[in-house]
Amino acid sequence: MVRTKTIVGPNRPTEVIELTKAENDFVDAEEKAWADGAAARAAEAVQLNRRQAYQAEADPLYFEEQRGEVSAGTHAAKVAEIKSRFPK
Repeated sequence: MVRTKTIVGPNRPTEVIELTKAENDFVDAEEKAWADGAAARAAEAVQLNRRQAYQAEADPLYFEEQRGEVSAGTHAAKVAEIKSRFPK
């Protein structure tokens, strides 16, 4: 794949040139680093989504369950639903 860059200047015509080997190597390394971190970013997103859902949906049910306002197991069912909604 040929990579290019565009050179734009106020007193010169716009020019499209091919990247040097060093620039290509740098881009390759950046792309590899990004790809290598994909699993970690996905896990972080799952953790964030679960945390937000627990706080908004499950935590209130826990306290309602403790006070007897909802049936036993309601909180656990909500936690299981959140885990299935945001699988690891």
